[in-house]
Amino acid sequence: MLNATQMRADHFSGASISYQCLGGNQYRISLDLFLDCAGVAITPHSLNFSNDCGVSFTISGLTPVSVTEVSQLCPSQTANSTCNGGTQPSFRKYRFQTTLFLSPCNSWTINWYTCCRNDTENVMFTPGMYVSASLNNTGGLCDNSPVFIDVGIPYVCVNQPVAYNLGASDPDGNLLSYSLISARFGMPAPTNVTYDPGYSSSAPIPGIVLNPVTGQLSFFPTITGYFVVVVQVKSFTSGGQLIGTVMRDLMFAVVACDGTPPTTIGLSSGTNGVSFGPGTFVACSGNSFCVSMQFSDPNPGQSITVTSNAAAVLPGATFTTTGTNPVTATVCWTATAGAFPIGIAFQATDNACPVANTSSFAITALDCAYLPVEMLDFTATPEQEGVALRWRTGSEQGTRSFVVERGPEPSRLDQIGSVQADGNSVSERAYAFMDREPLNGLAYYRLRISDWDGSEELGPMVPVWARGTGNAYAVAMADGWSVSGAVPGAQWRLLSMNGALRSEGRADDNGTFMISMHAFAPALLVVESDAGRVRLKLPALAGLEPGARITALP
Repeated sequence: MLNATQMRADHFSGASISYQCLGGNQYRISLDLFLDCAGVAITPHSLNFSNDCGVSFTISGLTPVSVTEVSQLCPSQTANSTCNGGTQPSFRKYRFQTTLFLSPCNSWTINWYTCCRNDTENVMFTPGMYVSASLNNTGGLCDNSPVFIDVGIPYVCVNQPVAYNLGASDPDGNLLSYSLISARFGMPAPTNVTYDPGYSSSAPIPGIVLNPVTGQLSFFPTITGYFVVVVQVKSFTSGGQLIGTVMRDLMFAVVACDGTPPTTIGLSSGTNGVSFGPGTFVACSGNSFCVSMQFSDPNPGQSITVTSNAAAVLPGATFTTTGTNPVTATVCWTATAGAFPIGIAFQATDNACPVANTSSFAITALDCAYLPVEMLDFTATPEQEGVALRWRTGSEQGTRSFVVERGPEPSRLDQIGSVQADGNSVSERAYAFMDREPLNGLAYYRLRISDWDGSEELGPMVPVWARGTGNAYAVAMADGWSVSGAVPGAQWRLLSMNGALRSEGRADDNGTFMISMHAFAPALLVVESDAGRVRLKLPALAGLEPGARITALP
C-alpha cells in the first residue's frame, strides 16, 4: 500500500527491481529509483511480494542504502547541476535494499509502485509508476536476476540517430530475451498507462527498434522532450526454462545537441582463432584471446572516452583503449567454463559541453564447447531461401546425429530436422541445415546432440531475428539521411538517377547507417542482403523538413 509520504513524491524518472540469490532461499532485493533533482526529496518506500503458492506480504519503510548523482554533464558543469543547486538538468539514483527468505515457489512477483512520474511527451497526464520482477525458486533453483548497467537518464540528440543499450548481463549465464512493454502504474494492480495519440507501448518513440537478441535500441527522434520507454528482459536456462523477468522503466530526454554521438560498426577484429561477428563472439574455455571494437565521432575535433563492464562480467578480463578519435576498445580474456552466454556493454562519450553526447552498445560472448562434441561455432543467418544454420565441430565421440530444434521462445522448441553426424573424429567437421519455412521475427534454434548409445546432450542455442528483406526507411537530416530498419550487415549503394555509383557501405549490427547527399541529389538508394533487395528514392534535401521520412519503393 502507498503511504501518505509516498503519494507526495513526484518527478520519478525511472525504476527497476533486481535480485541476488544468497543461498538457502535467502534473497537480496534491490530497488533502483531515479528522481529529478528539481523535484521533492525522496521518502521511504515499500516492496510488495506475492507468489502463486498463496503467500503475499509487504515490506515498508525502506530507506536508501546509496545515493548517486547521474547525468551526462561534462565535468566542468557537474557543480552547476540541479542536484548541486545549479541550473543544469540532473538526476539522482536511489538504491533501496532488503534481504529476506522466500519460500520455494515456481513464481514469485516483487513489485513497487508510486505516484507520480515526470510529465512526458508520449504518456497522457502524469500517472504513477509501477515496476516488477519475477523469479522461480522451486527445486533448489538459486538464480540471480539480470542487472542493468545503464547510467541513468539518457540524454539523446534530436534529428540524429540514437543507439542505446541498457547493458543487461546475467551473472548465471542465462539466455536473455528483450521486448518493449507498456509503461504501468499501480491501482494497486498493475495498469497500463494511456499513451498520447501517435505513441504506443510498442512504439513509445516513432520508428523505435528494439533488437530482441542484444537489447539494442535504435531510433531517430524528431521533437525534443521527455519520452517513457519500458523494456522487459526474460531470463531462460540453457534448457529453455523461463526462470525470471525484470523490467526497466526509463525516460529518454531528447534535446538539441552540440555535435553528434560516437558510432561503431561492432566487433572489428579478434585474435587466437576466436570466431566473431558484429555483435557476438565465440570462445572455448581455457583459450586466451582478444576482441576489439572501434568508435569514431564525425567531428574530428571531439575526443572519445569508452568504458565497459567487461572486467566485471568476465572473470580476469582486461579492458584497454587506444586513440582518442577514433578509439579502439579491446577486451582480452582467458575464457572460463560456466561464464557463457554473457553480455558485455560499451559506452562511448565525447567531450561536448555542457551535455556530452553518448552512445551505448552490447556484444554477447558464447561458448564453443558442448561435450561430448567440441562445438567450434553455431550460427543462424537469414538468407533468401530461409534461415541457414551452420556449425563446426573440433572433435566428436560416438555422435549419431544433430537434431535441429526451433521455436519462438527458448521454452517452446520443436524438432524441424536432423543432420547425420560424422560420429568419431579428432579433426574439424562442418555441417549445414536450411530452414526453408522460418518463423517471422524472432526465433531460437538449438542443436540436440544424439549419441549412438542413446544418450542426448543439449547443444548451443542461438537467436535469430529474421525480418525478411528488412523495412528500411530514410529520415532526412540537415546534411544527409539516417537509414534504419535494414537487415544487419546489409550492403548499400547510393546511385545517381542515371545509375552511376556515388557511395557505398554496410549497415551496422542494428541495421542502421548514415549517408551524406552533398551535391548528388536526387538519388536511388539500394539496400541488398542475402534476404533480398530494398530500393528508396531519395529526393533533394532542399525544402525538406528535418525528420521527413522516405519509405521503400514497391
